[in-house]
Amino acid sequence: MAGSGEEQKETVRPQFDRSIMIDFQGAKITSDTGFLLLREIDERFGILDPMDSELEDTRSWVHSKHTHLEMVRQRVYQIAAGYEDCNDADFLRIDPALRLAIGKGEEAGAGQSRLSRLENEVLGTEAGLTALENALMRSNDTLMRSKKKQRLIVDVDSTEDPAHGKQENVAFIGHFGKNCFHPLFAFTSDGDCLGAKLRPGAVHSADGALDFLDPIVKRYRSRFILLWLRGDAAFANPEVYVYCEGERVTYFIRLPANAVLNRLIEPYLTRPVGRPPKSGIQIRLVDLRYQAKTWDKERRVVAKIEWHDGELFPRIGFIVTNSKLPAGKVVKVYNGRGDVENRIKEGKNTLRLDKTSCRRFAANQARLLMGVLAYNLLHMLRQFYLSGEEVKRSMEWLIKRLIKVGAKVAYHGRKWQVHVASAFPLAHHYRAAFG
Repeated sequence: MAGSGEEQKETVRPQFDRSIMIDFQGAKITSDTGFLLLREIDERFGILDPMDSELEDTRSWVHSKHTHLEMVRQRVYQIAAGYEDCNDADFLRIDPALRLAIGKGEEAGAGQSRLSRLENEVLGTEAGLTALENALMRSNDTLMRSKKKQRLIVDVDSTEDPAHGKQENVAFIGHFGKNCFHPLFAFTSDGDCLGAKLRPGAVHSADGALDFLDPIVKRYRSRFILLWLRGDAAFANPEVYVYCEGERVTYFIRLPANAVLNRLIEPYLTRPVGRPPKSGIQIRLVDLRYQAKTWDKERRVVAKIEWHDGELFPRIGFIVTNSKLPAGKVVKVYNGRGDVENRIKEGKNTLRLDKTSCRRFAANQARLLMGVLAYNLLHMLRQFYLSGEEVKRSMEWLIKRLIKVGAKVAYHGRKWQVHVASAFPLAHHYRAAFG
């Protein structure tokens, strides 16, 4: 196939210097040695391997050149390396590092058509989605076992997933001003992605939140003494409060303002005496007891009142919580929730978690889960093999510095040899991972 890269014999000469000749007949070279790094992490912690028995393969031997597990690995690793589009497989299938990573050796990986059938006919089924969810749980179990603290903070949030064309369950959402899906995500405060659920566009931000969160709470309740949940105003729902109180989950949820709450804080709206700090912001925290008409009982609400230098009226926010922490700590804990938006943005911008372009809704859910698995593999690389300030590195940094690594691949004496440049500055991370 033209452009496949296996044998391209033409020679090209750049216009700026015609004495330079470029051909595509060199040794087996990869620009993505990190495929092997991803496979090592995957294999070491047993993330994808159990899917081999979870996905029933009913194909005849004529149509089963690539196993389901090999194709899942190929798709997840490609996403983790920044190749989010299924079409990329037509070129990457002959990459020597990818071949080794998925276990094909000299044989090419699967092309776009096979991977598309995998998404639609195998993974986009009840059994396929269950297998992907099980793989995601295994990645999170690994991450949870590594934690030495007794408190787990879970952030839940929704986002828009733009759609194009006539895809199942797409709807126009006025808040976002576009046709889209409305997925739900759960992250820990450490950046582990605990789950992702693709939802139709025409649903409220909190719809299905408890069904989504309950398996997570049940799974990790015994592992951690304290389990905290943070959510924005979209999750200010009495059903959420009752659930958390019943499951011994401490919640910190933003509460929309209303006439009653505004009346309760009226006595505290005078600007504090004295000069404002260098930030120009004066803050007053107020502890309230409040019961909305839809609530079964009175609950604690912390009001934060901010006066900004040069502004006539204060900024006011409310947090409903069952925590016994001081008001200042409640606000500090809730403010940490903003990181979940950064995690979602990182996943969408770097790994294209919003690349859900299949027609079938279930196939798009499968795509989302494979994207999250790719995210967690990279996150495990960051958590287990980086140290110090490097642990804070972005997904983009991981891909550019540790996955996009060039190497020569050769076969000698019945062994594959991958020759990375001697000057590679981050070789110590590879030694740590493969050691």
